Parts: sequence; structure tokens; C-alpha cells
Amino acid sequence: MSKLKQNGRTQRASSAYSQSTTDGAESRRMVLAVLQPDGTACGGEEATMWERSQVERLTGLSRHMIQDLCYHNTKGGGLGFWEPAVSKPGYSRFDEGDLLMFYLVGQLKRAGFTLREVEPTVFAILENDDSLVRTLQGKADELHARRAELADQLSALECLEDAVSSKPADRLYAVMEAVLVQSVDRAVEDAGRRLGATREEVDSVHALLLDVARGMMSELRDGADRVDEADDATSTRLCIGEARAGIASLLHRGMVPTGPAACGFVRRVSRKLARRCALGTPAEARAHAELIMRALAHVLGDVESGVPVELLFGNGSYAFLAQAFRVCAAGAGQGR
Repeated sequence: MSKLKQNGRTQRASSAYSQSTTDGAESRRMVLAVLQPDGTACGGEEATMWERSQVERLTGLSRHMIQDLCYHNTKGGGLGFWEPAVSKPGYSRFDEGDLLMFYLVGQLKRAGFTLREVEPTVFAILENDDSLVRTLQGKADELHARRAELADQLSALECLEDAVSSKPADRLYAVMEAVLVQSVDRAVEDAGRRLGATREEVDSVHALLLDVARGMMSELRDGADRVDEADDATSTRLCIGEARAGIASLLHRGMVPTGPAACGFVRRVSRKLARRCALGTPAEARAHAELIMRALAHVLGDVESGVPVELLFGNGSYAFLAQAFRVCAAGAGQGR
């Protein structure tokens, strides 16, 4: 084992760690005092040594990362956190203590810890307190946030891929429709879970709101002059047309989205849509209407819904509807 660099400070391995006061030799002494309190495991009069290439193969760490851990002046801005057993210009050899440390660093790297996070995390592992729990929880929170961000990016990519088969002039609308469909998928499942709805209820409302979303996009592509046209989407188009007229009236009269007129509009739309689910009893109709209301509140809470809603229902409609559905759905939940 190499001689320790003397810096005038004495620290115990289990003492509070200060990154600003530890050098490579001191870090080595503190860590190995915990990992190898009785010396090496290899035995023998002469310590077993490994070359850098062997350490790389055994630990999975790259040459550059080992250099960054051991030296300050590497190209990537080394830490100088760890001093190898033998460290001379152009020559390094590593002993069992080095292997233990680099193995630990390899596991930290696999868990997503950056080079700069390695040193404090190593000392957190050696501390007999809750510092390790806090460190690991912080990293877990970070990774979960990154996973959610990646999931959102993949979801957005799928929407763009949906546009590939469309004509160039229709591709933007194809993306918009795919985004609305994804929003409906999430919204109905979330609302159904919160309300304890049956699978049949969720599936019925899901099919209905997918029809509405596609009807909205058909309106945007084809224009509003086809509302009375007799085709398979007549019912949906009429419903959208009535909703447009209702929203225009509320906005023209200066109604507030939190007032009784807006909430009455929300309830009428929800009930009208629920009647399209071929329900047998009033209780079923009420359950479907609330599920629809909550799902639409969720859809309108997605910022991606803003542009299609605003273009279809008019200037100011998105903010008005989003708040009206949110307030009315919250009130319905309190009354349950």
C-alpha cells in the first residue's frame, strides 16, 4: 500500500465527510479502514498487484474514468479522489484495496451516479447513519423523473410516427389527432380508477370519447359546414356543433368558468354524451356522466389539447373549458 500524503488533518473513516479537505491518499486510508480493517484478503508477504488493463476488465470502468478518479489534471476534469497503491509518472499498479474501491464505483456508475457524485456517495456508504438512505432516495427520485421524461418523449415520438402514412398536407392534423387519442386513453383510465368504475364502464366511455376526439379533428380538417351532413359521424358532429354554440354563448355573455352557467353547460354536455352509451338505468347514466366529466377535465388539463380545442371552439375557449370542467368535476367529487 502506498504512503499516505500528509495534509495535517486526521479523520476517522466514520467521521463526517468533507469533500474540500480530502485528497486521494486520505480518501484511500479512510475507506480501507472500513473495507479492510484487518488488511488484505489475498495473504502472502508481498501484496498482489494488478495492471490498469486488468482493473478495467475486472471492474468495467474505462481507462479515462480510472484516471479521472485518481488524478486532478485529466482532460475531463479529474477528481483526484483516489490514490492507487503505486502511482508514478507513466506507471500505476493497483492492489486489492483499489479493486474493492473500483468495484464499488462500477456499481455506482451502473446506478446512474455521475463522476462528481461518486466521492460523497462512497463516504455515505461508509457512514453509520441515514446519509446513504438519503443519497439513494435522491438518486431514485432523479431516475424516476428521467424515466417519466423519456416515456413522454417516446409517446410524442409515437404521435409523430402516426403521421407518416398521411398525406403531407394532413400530417399535422394526424399528429394532433394522435395526441388527442393518447390524452383520452390516459384520461379515461385515470378517471375510471379514481371513481372505481367497472371495466365495462371505462371501455364504453373510452370508445365514446375517442369518437369525439376524432370527430373534432374531422371538423378541423373539413370545416364546420359539414355538421348537418348525413354520414356515420352525424351524431358526433351535431354534438360538437351544439357544444360550439354553447361555448360561444357563454363567452359572448361574459360568463365566468367557475359560475353556475358554466357548470350547467358542463353537466349538460356530460349527460348528453352519456346518453350515447346505450345505458339501461338512471344510475348508470349518472355514473357514465361523471366518468365523462372527469375524463374531459383530465383531457383539458393537458396543455397539448389547447391548440385543437381553441381552433375548434374559438378564442378563449380552451382556458374557459379547462377551468369549468376542472371546477365542476371537483364539485361532483365532493358530492359523492
